[in-house]
Amino acid sequence: MKHYVRKSTLTILILILAVYTFSCVHANSGFSIESTSLQIYRDGLAYVKQTLTVEELYPQIVVPLLSTSVENLVIIDQNQKPLDYEISNNNLTVFTLGSTQVTIEYETLALTNKEAEVWSLNIDYSFSTTVSLPKNSTVIYLSEMPNAIDTLDNEITFTLHPNQWEISYILPPSSIDDSTNGRTDQNLIPIEYFILVIGSIILLIILLFIFLKRRKPNVKKIFKAYPQLSKEDKAVIQFLADNDGNAFEAEIRVAFPDMPRTSLWRLVRRLERLEIVDVNKIGLENQVKLR
Repeated sequence: MKHYVRKSTLTILILILAVYTFSCVHANSGFSIESTSLQIYRDGLAYVKQTLTVEELYPQIVVPLLSTSVENLVIIDQNQKPLDYEISNNNLTVFTLGSTQVTIEYETLALTNKEAEVWSLNIDYSFSTTVSLPKNSTVIYLSEMPNAIDTLDNEITFTLHPNQWEISYILPPSSIDDSTNGRTDQNLIPIEYFILVIGSIILLIILLFIFLKRRKPNVKKIFKAYPQLSKEDKAVIQFLADNDGNAFEAEIRVAFPDMPRTSLWRLVRRLERLEIVDVNKIGLENQVKLR
């Protein structure tokens, strides 16, 4: 009888150890999350950025998205090269192919909602994250106390531990200061000075227009200096030149709908390496500008 009890106990312990080992392996899934951050904007849009450390031997990883509705998804490795991916529901499969670090960026409107003047952010995380609310937000409800609260330039940032969170806040209304009320006749500008100022402004506008027109990029000079440019490279450069020398990547994608997103991304980065264009981050968009 004692032998049977010992044998049964040993079997149960082996089963528990096997389940625990499987759970650990499954939870790891070939990557660990270094950081997750959310930037919330006034219109409720959430910009999500995650940095992952990946096991080199894993050819692909499956990462849960924070929403089933995402836009402007960009995935790059440690060398800033784009990676292929597939999306199924809220699961993102990234084909890492030996990458050691992966950065995932996307936007979503599904994490926030608004009732009357109150905005609410509802998130359920199994990992730590930071959340930055729009500037000048006033927090009126927190489901529980976060790990840390920071304020910089009227922007509140929360450091949240893994849990289900609800954060409610309100934004100040946009107001126009009517500073012209109570103006008296002694503040009126003589008509002669008014005409002189208007004339000077018109002259400056004309001179500025002529100056900018003369500074239009010389596309032929660029093509001659870089004979290795492809047909697609030249088309994008011509498009930029026709748009005063700069455009957002989203505008370029619209202008070239037949070009895959990753191909266009590589094309822009190639032109940047050749020092033909500069790429600057403006808000959530990348602006491409001819040098």
